[in-house]
Amino acid sequence: MIEINHSKIKETNRKKIIALLLEKSEITKLDISRKLDISITTVSTNITELKNEGIVEDVRSLESTGGRKAIAIKLNESCKYSIGVALTSNHLKISLVNLKKNIIENIRIRHKKDGIENIIGLLIKNIDILMQKYNISSEKLLGIGISLPGTVDFKEGIIKYSYFLGVKEFNLKEKFEYLNIPIYVDNEANLSAYYEFLNRKDKLENLLYVSITDGLGLGIIINGRIYRGDNNSSGELGHIKIAMDGKQCKCGAKGCLEAYTSMNSLIDSYNEDTNSNITDIGEFEEKYNQNDKVAQKILNEYLKVLSLGISNLIMILDPNSIVIGGDINNLLNDKIDILKKNIYKDNLFTDENSCNISIASFKESYLLGAAMMPIEEFLEIK
Repeated sequence: MIEINHSKIKETNRKKIIALLLEKSEITKLDISRKLDISITTVSTNITELKNEGIVEDVRSLESTGGRKAIAIKLNESCKYSIGVALTSNHLKISLVNLKKNIIENIRIRHKKDGIENIIGLLIKNIDILMQKYNISSEKLLGIGISLPGTVDFKEGIIKYSYFLGVKEFNLKEKFEYLNIPIYVDNEANLSAYYEFLNRKDKLENLLYVSITDGLGLGIIINGRIYRGDNNSSGELGHIKIAMDGKQCKCGAKGCLEAYTSMNSLIDSYNEDTNSNITDIGEFEEKYNQNDKVAQKILNEYLKVLSLGISNLIMILDPNSIVIGGDINNLLNDKIDILKKNIYKDNLFTDENSCNISIASFKESYLLGAAMMPIEEFLEIK
């Protein structure tokens, strides 16, 4: 038992030191000792080990104050990497991030919608190209986080069901066993919520993320953790029914909130009203920015229904922070006041003082959330 405790303490000290080095451009061993309240001997032992592993490196000698010159050290940000992946109904997105959480490269590829096996083959090919380009071995890779629309068994890495990808009970994790690294598979709304929470965790513990992409999802953070539900199906906000025998949803049911508030609902409504054939949200955005009257009418109606869904969400969960984000961020950025007015209208239970609503600063939070998960797991003190 004593041996286990010593091992745990050593691991905790190591992670605390790495976390501090992530915050500082450079620092001395003495300053690490003082800031973390760890003995200088323990710090020196850990730094020596981290240097041998290539995680820490010397920067420069500092001016002496009478004794031996202190050496400033820093984290070698190229020692470890993480890869974030987003599988969407149309695209494959890959982000390579270093230990300092800086994006090294982003890749975006339009796939042919020719089955999950072909999509995975394309993904593996591009991950291998990326690793070769930056000379990254499996030993330098902390893991791969994978975001996708649908329900996921997070522990097993299995896609339980994704109608956008056309798969059911598909083991995605095992496809990457050849790399011998941690693989994290999660729902895109969960990972969006996770990324937004990481940027706010010094201010709050709970957060809801309304994710608007091809579908409509909800990521729930409670006490700093992703809430997935007993059956890994929490956050299916898009499939709450708002109309009996209403619009057909891609899930097969009718009247789902998603049928009225997904990114695709804007595109479909515009095409129906104008006999057009736009296929991308960027095209709808362009029409709207050109003061297209139909696009303006459709977006105004869209905002009313979205506000209704979020208002109902507030009634159920009573959150103090909601972030709205996804692939239509550009359209929503200057609409936050309209959304708030609609959400708080005739609401006797909450207002702007008790529930802050904001638009995400990055529309692909799910991709960065996927990339951050291996890094955060590496740093987490358990």
